[in-house]
Amino acid sequence: MAVIHKEENFVVIELGGHTTKAVRDTTDINKLPTVQVRTRAGILKAEGEKGDDTDEPKKSAQGDASAKGDDDDEEEKASKKAEDGAAEQETQEPSYVFGSALEAADASSVDSIVDIIVDGHVRDWDALSAFLRFVLKELQIRISENICPMLFSIPPTWSKTDYECLAQIAFEHLNTPCIVITEQPLMAVFGNGSVNGLVVDFGHSSTTVTAVVDSCVMPSSVMQSSVAGIAVAEKLHELLASDRSVAEQLGESTDIPAEFVCALKESGLCGFELAPATATADEDQQGKTDRVSETFEFDGKKYTLPKKLLQRAPEVLIRPETASAPVSTLMKQTVLSCEVDKRALLWESIHVVGGSSRFAGIKDALQLELETTVLPTSNIFANSQSREIRFGSIPDYFIGWRNCDHWAAFLGACIMAKVAMNDARHNVTRAEYNDSGPSVVHTKSY
Repeated sequence: MAVIHKEENFVVIELGGHTTKAVRDTTDINKLPTVQVRTRAGILKAEGEKGDDTDEPKKSAQGDASAKGDDDDEEEKASKKAEDGAAEQETQEPSYVFGSALEAADASSVDSIVDIIVDGHVRDWDALSAFLRFVLKELQIRISENICPMLFSIPPTWSKTDYECLAQIAFEHLNTPCIVITEQPLMAVFGNGSVNGLVVDFGHSSTTVTAVVDSCVMPSSVMQSSVAGIAVAEKLHELLASDRSVAEQLGESTDIPAEFVCALKESGLCGFELAPATATADEDQQGKTDRVSETFEFDGKKYTLPKKLLQRAPEVLIRPETASAPVSTLMKQTVLSCEVDKRALLWESIHVVGGSSRFAGIKDALQLELETTVLPTSNIFANSQSREIRFGSIPDYFIGWRNCDHWAAFLGACIMAKVAMNDARHNVTRAEYNDSGPSVVHTKSY
């Protein structure tokens, strides 16, 4: 007899390149993620490394006061102790720190900081395992008594081996009774109330375009670009550094702090200018527009920044200044990789998600770019097919998710948890994992 799990114990975890979101209890579907943690790990230094600087003077002082014969004995003991300590350090697992504890950690105690997921791929599986244990702790779940089934929403670029590694972590390290693994583009389409769509995920380090047809992610359609949130921050830093008024406000500082740029990018002041400048525009009116400014407060001080400057930074997402292909080209290539009779469905259901899609006016700017560059010169449509472009959004009846279209994938994952977590066709139980091993995840899908 199958075990029926309670929705109050359902756990949904979305693994992102910049931020991982999680929630426990999907009874109320309007509930936003309760845990948001930066997907990175700080590797702490070993205890021996922390004391190296202070031990050397002590040993030197003792050596000066000792006889030569005693020095030899001390050196042998110290050498043996060092060898034992090195051997113990090699077998000892590294200690990690995450979240606010990492932000508050002393720099001298942290050996290195690792981004766990980069460009949709896991860089360090040991760090991911420790990170997921930390997330469960934040959700107030004791691993030794874990009765919570878990749904993982992952990037579409993961391989079969990645699926198996995640399953192994879930059952052997997190002690979960069952799991469901889904792909974020499919969840984004579900969250916006559709089964077909062209998903554009503007992330932190990469932008990913994926086609979803009849509730199936098309693996051959996945396209990636390195132009993402990092590129916006770099462009914003460049614009700020070249503006004289900003330099005067910063005073003697010759370099703009990265924290200042990051806070400004995420403040909501940056956005797209929808009305393009024309040659017939009145010059006085244009000059008036240029003088419009925004007030930004950082570290207790207020700064007045030109609005034009804040509008130019996000434009690199649509029209990159590097050799990278524009997102409109990626979308065209993704659509062309699908069957001809499905292409119109994709253009009529575009889903813009991801943390870097929160800039005001990004959908309108993307639509203008598609209408002026891709559609008029393409042969994507037959004469009988529509050339209309439509964007999907979270339905209005999800009251708690208003103005959260960039989180559509997480909403879709919560909906999927309610549907699939107790369905033997979609979930993988501990008994199935014990019988078949990690490869059993390939036998279950939605």
